[in-house]
Amino acid sequence: MAGWNLKNGYITEYGVSEEKIWSLFNYVFSDACKKRNTYKFGVIKSLLDCVFSGDMINQGVWYSYDDIFGHFTNNYWNLVVKYELRQMRKDGKSEFSRIEQILKEVINNNPILTNFEFESLDSNIKKKVIRLVTVECKRYVIGALYDDFDGIIYGFDLNDTGIVLNPCVYNFMLKYKTELEKLNYYAWARFLEQINDDNVLVRVIDKLELATPRREDLSVYREILRIEFEENTCFYCGKELENNIQVDHFVPWSFVKDDKLWNCVLSCARCNKRKSNKLPKQDFLMKIEKRNNSIRVNDNSIVQIDFEGYSQDLLTKIWKYAKMSGLKEYEIDECKKTS
Repeated sequence: MAGWNLKNGYITEYGVSEEKIWSLFNYVFSDACKKRNTYKFGVIKSLLDCVFSGDMINQGVWYSYDDIFGHFTNNYWNLVVKYELRQMRKDGKSEFSRIEQILKEVINNNPILTNFEFESLDSNIKKKVIRLVTVECKRYVIGALYDDFDGIIYGFDLNDTGIVLNPCVYNFMLKYKTELEKLNYYAWARFLEQINDDNVLVRVIDKLELATPRREDLSVYREILRIEFEENTCFYCGKELENNIQVDHFVPWSFVKDDKLWNCVLSCARCNKRKSNKLPKQDFLMKIEKRNNSIRVNDNSIVQIDFEGYSQDLLTKIWKYAKMSGLKEYEIDECKKTS
């Protein structure tokens, strides 16, 4: 049976070496791996986007189809609607993949939506689009990608609600997240260059990077931390917060590419600006983990949702791998001296 036609598959090998996992990813990124469209790149990007949101279970790390293909749809909306990048080789039958057709149908029915980010769409429209995209990807990508990775990357059942990532692959993706993102972008860009006109390919890798949406308004986190948990000092320098209270990603968003309360702290404007895209000193890990342990038991719905899949050592792992990926540490003492 062809991989795309598989209905389920078990993880074929645990305890896999990094060398073997690298060889599998390199194969999928290469031209030797059959690709009619960019779906496989899209699923890998979505897994990397939501890698920190999985739930630990006995067999591995579980991710829902809703989460994976919610990210997938969000990313494709920008690529197809905003940047008008084709995602499929012409086959004589259609110019566009089914997912492109789904997104274009939404725009044709309501052209004004071209100007909207996917997250800004009506919730009913978003749910419908994600549902249609999920059906398409479950049918044609989950089994195909499973087969390309020799059944090692994840286990799945299309009648279930998600996939189970191999624990070795999970740790590998945490450790090499930045490198995998770059390789995936590069392979995706090469594919796009083969099927798109030059006039839409200006800085195509930047467009792929920008396809990952960022939540623009973090004020809800500011209010939760400031009012509900009575945090009124800068997490970094300890200065009392009065005006212009800012929300900072403890591990920079450029690495995590997700907004979660467990990775957000309140900061004064000076510290937020100075820290920028840097890592706090390792000493601050204990402080934020202590903070997280105190708030994760709160019954606030946002807290409960954001802390799904969170574990005691998660931030430590993320911090370690972010540093390995080249992020520099923030010299917090400089801010204290100038405060």
